[in-house]
Amino acid sequence: MNRNALGEESSLRAAPEAAVPVPFSGTVTIFFSDIRGFTDYTEEFGDEAASRIVHEQDIIIRSQIDAYGGVVVKTQGDSFMVAFSAARGAILCAIAIQRIVAQANRDQAGPRIAIGIGINTGEPIRQEDGDYIGGTVNLAARICAAAGAGQILVAESTRYVAGRIELRRSDGGVVEYRDLGLHELKGFPEAKRLFEVGWHQAGLGEQGSSAEARSADEEGQQAFKAAVQRANGVLARVLSVVHLDDPAFPALLECQAKATELRLAFTRAGADRRGVTAKDVLNQLVPFENLMILTVERDTLTDERWAELDGAVARVFGRQLVNAIARGRLSIATAFAAVEKPASVAAPAPAPPPVEVPQPKEPDPAPVQPARSSVAAALAPPPLDERGAAVSWWAAAYAAWSQWKPSGLAWAHALREEIRRYPFLLSVPLRASGDLDDGRLAGGYFLLLEHVENQSPGFIRTILDRAIDEAGMETRALSAKLYPLLIEGGRLQETYPAFVRDVIQVAVPTPGMWADAGLVEREDATVVMSRPTGVVGESHEQSTPLTEAGERAAERRFVVTTQPLTTRFFYVTSGKLNTARDVELRLREDGKPSDRAWYLTVRDSLSVRSDPKLVPLSGVPLPGLGRHHFGVWVAVFNPDPEDVITYELAVSVKRPGLGQSSPAASMFSRPGGPAR
Repeated sequence: MNRNALGEESSLRAAPEAAVPVPFSGTVTIFFSDIRGFTDYTEEFGDEAASRIVHEQDIIIRSQIDAYGGVVVKTQGDSFMVAFSAARGAILCAIAIQRIVAQANRDQAGPRIAIGIGINTGEPIRQEDGDYIGGTVNLAARICAAAGAGQILVAESTRYVAGRIELRRSDGGVVEYRDLGLHELKGFPEAKRLFEVGWHQAGLGEQGSSAEARSADEEGQQAFKAAVQRANGVLARVLSVVHLDDPAFPALLECQAKATELRLAFTRAGADRRGVTAKDVLNQLVPFENLMILTVERDTLTDERWAELDGAVARVFGRQLVNAIARGRLSIATAFAAVEKPASVAAPAPAPPPVEVPQPKEPDPAPVQPARSSVAAALAPPPLDERGAAVSWWAAAYAAWSQWKPSGLAWAHALREEIRRYPFLLSVPLRASGDLDDGRLAGGYFLLLEHVENQSPGFIRTILDRAIDEAGMETRALSAKLYPLLIEGGRLQETYPAFVRDVIQVAVPTPGMWADAGLVEREDATVVMSRPTGVVGESHEQSTPLTEAGERAAERRFVVTTQPLTTRFFYVTSGKLNTARDVELRLREDGKPSDRAWYLTVRDSLSVRSDPKLVPLSGVPLPGLGRHHFGVWVAVFNPDPEDVITYELAVSVKRPGLGQSSPAASMFSRPGGPAR
């Protein structure tokens, strides 16, 4: 084993007890609310009535903020700005507020309150007075401005950080998100994807008017079932679409994640007999039907029809996906196409006449099954073979993979969920993963098995047989054989960098919970953040403030030891900066330049970031920290399946125009793997 940095002395240990406060707040959810039509209301009913409305709103909002763990940052007139440590708390608070307001309006004659709410999640800058500033706050305010009366709008970052939120059945069973597509918001150069949070007017634990909808007549129920069946067929086809060049094409994965959520929503609506109509189902299905028409019939569409569908699909799913369709890079998976073939086409063909090269006769068609079942049967691998159950890392990963394949859950959605549970997943060696969290962490490596399967179709289904043929059934020997077969047959060593790129491109929500170390650059100090224990998954951070000019200008060198097929994460972010900074990254291995690290920049929010790029051998300058971009994340990876590799990541942050960094360099040792 190569040298491990764990035993090296670190200057981080010399940090003073009282560190300079860091304005960089960590992940915070910002909530804005505003009374709709307040100015018109004041003009019509007078100041006294307006004052009463504001007072009523104040009581309602403050009571729910306290109940859901929010902190009022400030108020202005009829508007509230609130900070939540949890995105879920912010969403539940918003739902509770809208329900109370709706109930009050039902019970009250005359003028009524109407509130719009906007929510965004990010890493704003916290000021000394407790206020927050930055792009995260600005976006939340713009989202609130876009919300209509009684509406709750959330940013894409909030939607994915909050994830699935369970409610009591009487409250609707689960929080539902409706994708509103991309919206142009004032002050933001790029369109933002917004989601509307669905809520029911029934009070907590109360039976609402939706009961009438749930008791629809038999004709309506039949129409609903037919609509759901149609929807499941279309959405299953969407989930079968593949990108011919990039199995982790982000735009497609995002689209499929939405298709997955919609299928689950339809299933819940049918099971709970909630008031969802056939019209509701078909209306939500339209964007996906448009997508499939554009994908399957693109060569036969008229120019007018193409232009119509092009605009409609781009508004919902983004321009990148439409461009991929136009270039012919999207295709229906072969397995799906086989099972979805119409019965008329599947009829056996007559035996061909004798020719020089005999053609095999088509077998009799299997009985036609419902689309959902046939797709699952075609795509599902065999269940876990008990012969490999004793190899803990393999058993957990394969079992998770074989359960996920027929589930209909999109890869992007499943990936985000696993990373949410285990943000340090990629930092744990595959063979060691079965020893952590009773093997559940190893289950997360089904993402790696899917990557291998995409590289070598059918390989994962046959690898155990090959390993047993070569090594027998003894557990240690079988484990030792499975691993190299996965590496060699699955081309894992050469494609591991692509796997890391795909993961960070789709799933990285924030670097804080991933990172071994990071820099927060402020006007008055540079703060070095680290994980002092070196244990993978460690949540405690240690901060070291640097205030002396020469020390701040020094190149910071982080010694990072990576276990086989693992990745370690670092970041640089801007705090309160009056002057932009230039960031430079360099990576070395054994004193020689290396390109085994991905970097990506975050421009103005968690949902707006660049595509990952490899750090060039010569290093990469990234000007404009605090102006053109908010920060940069770095993923240092080790593609070697056997050897531990120690890298040196050099990071410099300086004011523009000051020339080269100080020749003096500060060394920060970083531990290299999980404590065993």
